[in-house]
Formats: sequence, structure tokens, C-alpha cells
Amino acid sequence: MTMFKDVISLVNVTITKDDLLQEIEVKSNREVFANKKSIAQSEFFNAGQTGIKPEYQFVIRVSDYDNEKELIYNNKTYLIYRTYEKGENIELYCEVRVGGN
Repeated sequence: MTMFKDVISLVNVTITKDDLLQEIEVKSNREVFANKKSIAQSEFFNAGQTGIKPEYQFVIRVSDYDNEKELIYNNKTYLIYRTYEKGENIELYCEVRVGGN
């Protein structure tokens, strides 16, 4: 059984419409336990080929993940550009969101 020592906030984005039928993005955060890992050199190289600048890999339980595309760690927002399911855990590969602090 994996022990998770870090806390991340998964960001769920839903689109609603206001009274004028304009689309409004509504974000909600949900905290989950995770393990932060460094990006492997091969991942850094492969992602860099497509213009992605990987920063961290977070491992969480599959049951905690609901296809979120962003997460927050230490008050910094990251985009999840790739996932990899491994047994009962899932690896979230992240890059820093431009303008996201």
C-alpha cells in the first residue's frame, strides 16, 4: 500500500450559462493525497519535443481522479498534460500553467 505524503487540489471546471446565456467557467477544488515525483529525463525530452515543459509527476489513487485537467500544488497551478494508470494508482504528468501562480 502506497503512503501519500503530499496534498494537491484537483481543479474541476464546469461551464454554466448566465441570464444572458453567456458561458461562465466555474472552478471548484478538491484536495487529495498524492506523492510528488521528479520528471524522468526521458519524459522531459519527449514532452519537450512537443513544446511541453514538464515540472512534476504526482501519483494519486485512481478512485480520486475524475479527469481533471488542472491541479494546484504549493499555491501554483499546473496543467495535467498526460496520465498513466498503474494498478490502483494513476500518474499525473504536469507542466506549469502560463500565468498560473
